[in-house]
Amino acid sequence: MNFAFLETPRALLERHAPGFDAELADIPFTSRESRASPAIPAFKARGPVALLIPASAGGLGASALDAVHVQCALGARAPSLAVASTMHQFSVASLVLAAAGDATQGLLLRAIAEQRLLLASGFAEGVPGRGILDSGMQAESADGGVYLTGCKKPCSLATSMDLLTASYLRETQTGDELMIALIPANTPGISLHAYWSNPALAGAQSDELRLDRVFVPNRLSVCAGPREILEPLQLAGFVWFELLISAAYLGICAGLVEQVVDGARWSEADRVDLGCELQLGLAALQGLARELDADGALAGDLLARLLLVRYGLERSLARVSDRAHEALGGMRFIASGDASIRLLSARGLCFHPPARIAMRTALDAYLRGGAFNLT
Repeated sequence: MNFAFLETPRALLERHAPGFDAELADIPFTSRESRASPAIPAFKARGPVALLIPASAGGLGASALDAVHVQCALGARAPSLAVASTMHQFSVASLVLAAAGDATQGLLLRAIAEQRLLLASGFAEGVPGRGILDSGMQAESADGGVYLTGCKKPCSLATSMDLLTASYLRETQTGDELMIALIPANTPGISLHAYWSNPALAGAQSDELRLDRVFVPNRLSVCAGPREILEPLQLAGFVWFELLISAAYLGICAGLVEQVVDGARWSEADRVDLGCELQLGLAALQGLARELDADGALAGDLLARLLLVRYGLERSLARVSDRAHEALGGMRFIASGDASIRLLSARGLCFHPPARIAMRTALDAYLRGGAFNLT
């Protein structure tokens, strides 16, 4: 049986990476979601690594709308890969904007596409009380570059990454600037340490990366603008991340509902109710993706509306995944942990930055007619 909700996402994944969904489906689910999962190596070898790189730079040139569908399809098939690949894709999307008019960054984009390089994101995350634009890295000026010291935990793609993107602050006479560093994975001073202990999303390679005076030459650093002002490069990064991570988790939940539909569990009305919530979430993401595709300058309130959709989706996915898991029945729960892993994985969206509680003041001001200010 074909689950109608996933037909378009899977068709677009097939267009951009022929045969890849079938390859993932041939891997047992427990293996796909294990710490030693072959899904990420398969993604690097045959997946849509260059999805968001322009065709002019050797990439697939996919739209934001296509990317939403691709991440949704990956989420339904391989939750850990969907989350991990989101970190790569949004980093690439940000780099595309940074590369405009920059020959070095343009060459890097082509190298990512041609050599199928994976980018890990080392921005601040998982540190209670730290602002979303704060850096976890200490920077020490050096001749021709900077030394970075700090850690990122968790950091998805920690094992398979070819490049690490990390942020640091540069002091200037007019205030701190947010800098983005692109660091080859084999740079001396980078070490990998076990960190992730939850069986849910264990295959995302989300471990700890430590940097000990890692040298980054000036040519591999990009200024993202003043720390206190959301510049276009920063805005683009947030928009792409929230859009793609929301699509990934929607897909994870859809994979659970697919089993309910395929098994004809519970009543027709129950299955339709689950489908209604999934379709509503996808339609919201599709609308915002189309707007992103149409407005290269990024509408000023796009991020605010995207966050509102994301936070609403968090609650919707909690309801849908709970009911789908229950519908699969107690015997399924006893016989296999697959559905339970999907259930736990579908709840992960609320743990990605920025948390709803951290954004309530900014979003309330936006809803009352004020400008949205992430900082």
